[in-house]
Amino acid sequence: MENIKIGLLDFGLRDTKMNSLHVIEDLIEYANHADKLGFSRLWVAEHHVANTRAAWSNPETLLPILAGMTNRIKIGVAGILLSIHNPYHVALNFKLLANLFPGRIDLGLANGVVGEKIAQAAIKDTNQILRSTFDSKLEELVHYLQDEDELFNEGKGIVIPPYKGEIPEIWTLGVSYGSLDRALKLRTNFARSIFHAGSDVSYEKERLAKFREDYFQRYGVVPKMTLAIAGCCHKTSQKAKKILDFLNTKTAVGKGDIFGSPAKFQDQVMTLKEQYGIDEIIFMSAAMKSQDRMMGIELISDIFKLNQN
Repeated sequence: MENIKIGLLDFGLRDTKMNSLHVIEDLIEYANHADKLGFSRLWVAEHHVANTRAAWSNPETLLPILAGMTNRIKIGVAGILLSIHNPYHVALNFKLLANLFPGRIDLGLANGVVGEKIAQAAIKDTNQILRSTFDSKLEELVHYLQDEDELFNEGKGIVIPPYKGEIPEIWTLGVSYGSLDRALKLRTNFARSIFHAGSDVSYEKERLAKFREDYFQRYGVVPKMTLAIAGCCHKTSQKAKKILDFLNTKTAVGKGDIFGSPAKFQDQVMTLKEQYGIDEIIFMSAAMKSQDRMMGIELISDIFKLNQN
């Protein structure tokens, strides 16, 4: 069977008995275990919700902790809600992280929605206005990271330290292939979700192949692409479905139907690989209890032989 890379996505959803600091402790343990099991990357989502048990809103502060306590796995945010952030500040923070942890920092960027109260608190503007600023802010951020000599301007401009250092892997996030043109124009990788609300689940392999070809012709490298899914892997398909159904009654997140025993889960993932023409998936576990989450990634690592990839 062909190899496939598998990364993880974490929204901070845990058993309701956990307080916010316990969730972060659990996340660190999860990251350590995933690192040892051979998972390719761990992305932590930015979400701003009025929930007294929320462990984080912007997880950027967690990245050096997670990267510092692991060895191989790539660590990132998927995605930074750029419309409520200053591109200069994001560039400064992520470039420094990329050089503290070379080759291990991912910067995913999303044109996500926040509540009006959050929009006002973050940047004193309405959600509608914020959404309209995403493209210009994304171009500005990419400029800060990719155009170092132009920015420096022989000492008359600015430097994003460290000068001539590495930059993070930049990812454009989307729920369809509508963002492929943006990724091509700005030379970013591309991650597509098929489990978020409103996701387009059509395959469009030809469109993705055309994107790969155009990207290579323009930049001389092949872009990285992932497919984000949600669900559950457990010892039995019945147990996996029970966990997934429980989450679906509690939240809008986790409406993926990729679930089952290790063998069934593997079959579904490899079908997605063929249907969508991708070689990496990002998996968000629907399991709320630590023991189920840990068991799930152990089973996935074993069935896909991730430590042998």
